[in-house]
Amino acid sequence: MNESLKIGFFGGTFDPIHFGHLNLALHILEKHQLDQVFFSPANFSPEKGGGPPAAPKKARKEMVEIAIEEVSEFTVIEIELEREGPSYTIDTIEQLQKQMPGIQFYLILGEDILPGLPNWKDVERLLEMAPPLVGGRPKALTPQLPSVIQEKIDKGQTPIPSMDISSTELRELLHQKKYCRQWIPAKVLDYIHKHGLY
Repeated sequence: MNESLKIGFFGGTFDPIHFGHLNLALHILEKHQLDQVFFSPANFSPEKGGGPPAAPKKARKEMVEIAIEEVSEFTVIEIELEREGPSYTIDTIEQLQKQMPGIQFYLILGEDILPGLPNWKDVERLLEMAPPLVGGRPKALTPQLPSVIQEKIDKGQTPIPSMDISSTELRELLHQKKYCRQWIPAKVLDYIHKHGLY
């Protein structure tokens, strides 16, 4: 790969993936002129809180593949799904840098992640290795973060239109058989219904 490549790393459980994820990735791709975005479904993400994912990892990976199939700059990687145990972002970035030396990775984050960011494994080193690109409304970024983390966040702040929905809320709506087409790509929703997820 070319050494000048800039790749965004977007980790998450994607349980399920929704337009909020896609909107964030597209805005950051364009605003920061990234060459690619790697979507990395997590095996289990203790850093982001919550319990284990509701859908099996194979289903979550396939839903991401379906959701991103029309964007040539988007790719699904399986590093975290193949690794046993919890998915720590620092471990994944280190592995990617070994596999792809010379590539500059950037960490794509939604503003909802920021309050828990100081608790991530080796977070200061992570933000040095993969500068954060945070999508959200600047006024919404109110958590008190350590200054060394806040400086990195400020540099990569990217205002984007808000989509006020979470995968947790969507799972509940899906469980209640509520209408979700405004939040989830139609092909992903078809997959969810076909496989009886949530």
